[in-house]
Amino acid sequence: MKNYIYKILLSLSIFIFIIIFSYLSIRRYRTLNSYYYDLGIMNQVVYNTSQGRFLEMTNQDLKKNVSRLAIHFDPILAIFAPFYKIYEGPEVLLIGQVIILGLGALAVFLISQKILKKHLISFIFALTYLFYFAIQRAVLFDFHAVTIATTTLLFAIYFSEVKKWSYFFFFIFLSLLTKEHIGLIVLCFGVYLFLVKKEKKIGLMTFVLGLLFFISTVYFIIPYFRGSEHFAARYFDNWSLRLPEIFKQGFSYIKLLITPLFYSLFSPLTLLISLPESAINILSINSNQRSIYFHYNSIIVAFLFYSLILGYKNFNKIIKNKILKTAIFFTFLSINIYSVYLYNPVPYFVKQPVGYKEIDKVKSESIKFWVNKLKDENIKVATTPKLAPFLTNRKYYFNFLYDSAFATMGQTKEDILKNEIGKYSLADYIMINRSEIGDISKNSIPVKFYFKLLDDNTFQMVFTDEQGENSIEVYKKI
Repeated sequence: MKNYIYKILLSLSIFIFIIIFSYLSIRRYRTLNSYYYDLGIMNQVVYNTSQGRFLEMTNQDLKKNVSRLAIHFDPILAIFAPFYKIYEGPEVLLIGQVIILGLGALAVFLISQKILKKHLISFIFALTYLFYFAIQRAVLFDFHAVTIATTTLLFAIYFSEVKKWSYFFFFIFLSLLTKEHIGLIVLCFGVYLFLVKKEKKIGLMTFVLGLLFFISTVYFIIPYFRGSEHFAARYFDNWSLRLPEIFKQGFSYIKLLITPLFYSLFSPLTLLISLPESAINILSINSNQRSIYFHYNSIIVAFLFYSLILGYKNFNKIIKNKILKTAIFFTFLSINIYSVYLYNPVPYFVKQPVGYKEIDKVKSESIKFWVNKLKDENIKVATTPKLAPFLTNRKYYFNFLYDSAFATMGQTKEDILKNEIGKYSLADYIMINRSEIGDISKNSIPVKFYFKLLDDNTFQMVFTDEQGENSIEVYKKI
């Protein structure tokens, strides 16, 4: 009976999570807080797939359409394409992502039930998952296929615990479809199953699957579609020269992720399964990969919660004093509550509440009008990044500006001005959100892009809603 009650409470908690974060993620996009990188990209890929152009997107570097597989191996995006037959737009991706991540709490509950056989503790760990800042941050940072891996890996872990291997390999397969380097995680999981769980055959099969997948995607499939090596290979240049910085930032990063889940330290072998992903994030020159605000922690989270459950079990075997065990558990709860206050992205009761303010009515009407006017998918459109999610339901799209995280990826302002400034020129229409340009009296990079457009005789302004620095402006190729 108790188990039944906790399942009802968990179902209700997951439902509330889905409702709240579906609303917040859609509100974020509709109030111009999402970007071309990456919601606009993902929307175009899924839209094109729904139109029979499998995983096709416009590559900003090559100025032509290519397969998404030239950038990342995440063909799981295609599973969202049929839903675009019902409704075309980023809302499908955002809601789908929230639902899938929310279901990860069910996997945590099931794993905990199998290992601990304690209803209340299993429910608390499932709630901890729903409140964990890395989950909530990932689900609000646009849409990324790799966030799905948190849930698929957790279900793979569960089915490995109950030894239902056909389901295990099904969820491993889904996980592999979310990003190319998942193969390294699967490889390590295979080693764990082989050496620790003594599942020799399954462990070896999992190891070989992960190894072959990683080699084929990183060294063959992506280079084939790209015409060169993986773009992220440069993220690890000269890593040995950055060792002091790597150790300092890496320690802070891992400490931040583990502290609310400190029981996980009592199961170090399961933590090591995600070591390749942790190493990638720590060694990369892209500092965003060590941030809690993005999606880069998604794979690590699955094994953090597996380690949390096993670590809790190991801790309670080691510590016999009931008073001490109770005190430590209440410390765990206190740290998690404080962590929610410090890091979670909700509108109330936290240190840094999210605030997605409604855009003014004039701008909103301008966007709606031009989205409708340019709805023909064959019209080539360029926009400033925050408008991209509204206008990437088309075959060709060109980002007017650039990835704002360019500095974290080793690029300079000179690189941006040299390589990015003219990419809008292939568009038929250019739609500018002046708020993204900034103060035109300053010599910033966006201002330089904007003035290049103004000086371009091949484009003529055909619309402005005359709101000064808050205007929507539209230019047409003549």
